[in-house]
Amino acid sequence: MAPYEPPRQSLRGQFIDAVFILVLLFATLFVSTYVLSLQAGGAAGGEEARPRPVSELPISAAEKQQFRKMIDVGMVDLRAVNDSVAANRASTDKYAFSVLSLVVTAAIIIAYMAFVYRLSFKEYREVIEEKFGPSEGGRT
Repeated sequence: MAPYEPPRQSLRGQFIDAVFILVLLFATLFVSTYVLSLQAGGAAGGEEARPRPVSELPISAAEKQQFRKMIDVGMVDLRAVNDSVAANRASTDKYAFSVLSLVVTAAIIIAYMAFVYRLSFKEYREVIEEKFGPSEGGRT
């Protein structure tokens, strides 16, 4: 019996697969970034508040001194300091999530895994049939 030779995918097919995966990756990154910027209030046309001086920020004196040094040496600007302080503010909903989103995400992952599982068994049966011939039980 001849050794099994798996079917070969053409270079064109491999290239199309790679481009398709890259397009999906960039689309996912772009959409998630765009949605997050909209949720953060970064929609076009919105008025942005002026940054508060370091002396008015609700942080300790030592933090104010360190932020002032970082601004003086050009590591950060006043807007970045304001954003940093706002991001670290204590909040009860800092890590909030939607149960519906969690359930939908889990359902999509389960559906995808079921699809992959079913498809792999189909391909496995095809490989076995190709190597050993049709099964005697009549089931393929």
